[in-house]
Amino acid sequence: MIALPLLVLAFLGIQTHVALQILRNKRNEPFIFNKTNKFYIHQKMLKHFGWIHTRTD
Repeated sequence: MIALPLLVLAFLGIQTHVALQILRNKRNEPFIFNKTNKFYIHQKMLKHFGWIHTRTD
């Protein structure tokens, strides 16, 4: 009984992701998750989990 709502939720999530990748801005980048947003999200995740290491040279 729980599997059906989870399957529907996963399907809707995938469809939303595809729709957001189709929407483009003037520079023909994805509207929501462009390279700048992905970079800052990645940096925040690395900082949160403590995986950022500075160079020693």
